[in-house]
Amino acid sequence: MLEKLDEIREGIFKYLEARIELFKLETRNKVEEGVVHAVHGVILGFLATITTIFLFSLLAAWLNHVLDSRYLGFLIVAGFFMVLTIIWALGKNYFSGSIRKMAYGMIKTQQEKKAQEKTDAISELREQTEASIRQSYTERSVE
Repeated sequence: MLEKLDEIREGIFKYLEARIELFKLETRNKVEEGVVHAVHGVILGFLATITTIFLFSLLAAWLNHVLDSRYLGFLIVAGFFMVLTIIWALGKNYFSGSIRKMAYGMIKTQQEKKAQEKTDAISELREQTEASIRQSYTERSVE
C-alpha cells in the first residue's frame, strides 16, 4: 500500500516538474517570439517607409514633368498627405476603435490557439504519467 502511495507521489512530482518546465519553455518561447516579431516589424516598417518616400518623390517629379513646373508636383503630393493627415486626425475615435478591435481579435485568436496547445500538451503529459504509473504498478504486481 505504501509503495502505491510512493508511486503516486512520485508521479505527481514528475507531473508538477514537467508542468513547471513546460511553463518555463512557453514563457521563453513567448518572449523570443515577441522579440522576433518586434524586430521584423521595425525593419519592415522602415523599408516600407523608405519605399513609400521614394515612390511619392518619383510621383512628384513625374507630376512636375507633366505639368511643366518645378514645384507643382511636390505641392500636389504634399496636399494629398495633408488631406490624409486631416482625415486621420478628425477620425481619431473611429480609427482607434477599428485598430483596437482588430488587435483584440488577433490577440484573442492567438490566446485561443495557445490555450488549445497547452491543453493538448497537458493531456499528453497526463496520459504519459498515467501510463507510467500503470506500467510500474503492473510490474510490481507481477513480482
